[in-house]
Amino acid sequence: MKEKDRILELGEEKFFSEGFYKTTMDEVAAELRISKKTIYKFFPSKEDLVKTIAKHFMNSMKEKIVPALSTDKNAIEKLEELMKILAKTSQKISPKMLDEMRRHFPSLWIEIDKFRTEMMFGNITKVIDQGKKEGLFLNYPTPIVMNMLVASIRTIVNPEFILNNNFSIIEAARTAFKIIIGGIVTKKGKQLLNYKFEVIK
Repeated sequence: MKEKDRILELGEEKFFSEGFYKTTMDEVAAELRISKKTIYKFFPSKEDLVKTIAKHFMNSMKEKIVPALSTDKNAIEKLEELMKILAKTSQKISPKMLDEMRRHFPSLWIEIDKFRTEMMFGNITKVIDQGKKEGLFLNYPTPIVMNMLVASIRTIVNPEFILNNNFSIIEAARTAFKIIIGGIVTKKGKQLLNYKFEVIK
């Protein structure tokens, strides 16, 4: 593995689990057994490293989510796959890290929020329309459904809300999804939704 990739990999692991603010470049260098000078050769500052890690993470999520929502599965199965991806990802992200990013890197937090909003509108919209054609979702206007879903995710999967209410990231996301999607399912879709979402841990 290239030196730059090693720095990104360890930096992501430490920043996501311990927080951006607490983790120092000295700690990253020590664990990699390289000098800080080597890190600064690729990333002139800690902020540069944080930004690169965040962008790498967003690209990684896109590469996982888009294929998962582009299969031949039905709409509810696709949402189940999305929840599995989010559940696995959330295991390595602490709410504290998200809160630190929001407070110490506000412009980056805005970029991440924009990314997840665009990902939802660009991909889940198609799943909602698919579910209506399959008879799994009621024929409510998709823009209204999507705006309700996006607004709830932005409010609930938010570091301030999660920290103040003692929820895990995936618990908050799964509950918001189930409430919104549960309100638009047909009788045909209801049983499948309850089963699929209950088994996601």
